[in-house]
Amino acid sequence: MKGVVLAAGVGSRLTPITDNTPKHMISLCGQPLISYVLTAIKSNGIKDLILVIRKTDKLTKNFLGDGEKFGLKIKYAMQEKPMGTADALKSALKLIDENEFLVIYGDALLSDIVIQEALKCFNEFKECVITAAPSKSIQEYGLIEEKKGRLVNLIEKPKKAPLKALVNAGVYIFNKEEIFRAINETKKSIRGEYELTDSIKILLKKGSPIRVVKVACEEWMDIGRPWDILEANKRILNKIKAEVLGEVSEKATLIGKVYVAKNAKIKPGSVIEGPAFIDEEAEVGPNSLIRPYTSLGKKSKIGNCCEVKNSVIMNNAKIAHLSYIGDSVIGEFCNIGAGVKIANLKLNEETVKVIIKGKKVDTGRRKLGAFLGDNVKIGINASIMPGVKIGSSAIIGPNVVVYKDVPSKKMVLLKQKLIIKNV
Repeated sequence: MKGVVLAAGVGSRLTPITDNTPKHMISLCGQPLISYVLTAIKSNGIKDLILVIRKTDKLTKNFLGDGEKFGLKIKYAMQEKPMGTADALKSALKLIDENEFLVIYGDALLSDIVIQEALKCFNEFKECVITAAPSKSIQEYGLIEEKKGRLVNLIEKPKKAPLKALVNAGVYIFNKEEIFRAINETKKSIRGEYELTDSIKILLKKGSPIRVVKVACEEWMDIGRPWDILEANKRILNKIKAEVLGEVSEKATLIGKVYVAKNAKIKPGSVIEGPAFIDEEAEVGPNSLIRPYTSLGKKSKIGNCCEVKNSVIMNNAKIAHLSYIGDSVIGEFCNIGAGVKIANLKLNEETVKVIIKGKKVDTGRRKLGAFLGDNVKIGINASIMPGVKIGSSAIIGPNVVVYKDVPSKKMVLLKQKLIIKNV
């Protein structure tokens, strides 16, 4: 069986992290997200893949190539415009030469068990398969209704949901003729896109049986909002093995599961509390504290007397001395000046809200910091409040307190009046 990986989405709800990087190429513990998806597929014996990407996406193609270095055979289908998941799958039609095939979203984090269970169900019943996972966020994914293991209905944005609600986990097995006939009959949604879920509804109306495979919430998660990156990072770190390939000072301390990649440096007086991931050529310290569930990207630098907690620091980001970064995502090539503080707790201890596409969304997190796009520069002694997003290539001047989102390529400066008089 061949696999089709849909990786042409824009990831607009993940801005500013996706300003310059496709959602599926977000780096987590040294690998882009799609690498974890491909590993899960390969572990189930599927090595022939069709990857649907945007026409302008050179980053993915340059990284994966023909798949040979990953033990895969990859062909590419290009989606001309972002017209939805059904349109994306339709782009792969000419490359699919088997009656049944696997379809999977390339921007979710899932274990090989999810695919294993889908294949097991298909092999037993020889019917189309959709996977489902329990979730409280049904408004984000839509509700799956099933009866005796078969799909009954797909409901987008339901007003009410049962306590044990199931959402679409984005792994399918389709019959080629049936699904493409349904896609051709699919009309544009309210969002102006051709949705694969609408195509599945057409299959249901035509009487095609679709099996529902339930998977544990621990085996799958969608990464649709900036703070989901922190949860995905946590899940990956929980599975890492402690290993030291880089240089760790005799006066530094590693506690718990800590992975230190080759050519990384942990300087004297620094403490790394695992689980933590320190990528190639990253530098920590001296005298810095890296707390649990922190991932440092390639060539990132954490300066003297810094504290970083439960955060994802992307490749080439630099955090100068005496700074605090908590529960945050810092984009590539960011430069954070000395004494910068990213706050992660509101004084009233309420859950942190984040603006997503113009709407205030409750993250459900009591502790949450900030989200910085690539190439952000922050001057000394600036403070960033919880839940703030700072767009790529923005500049925050010294001593500024940032309490609301800053768009990309904008500069925020503090105007002050200096009084100079005789002593």
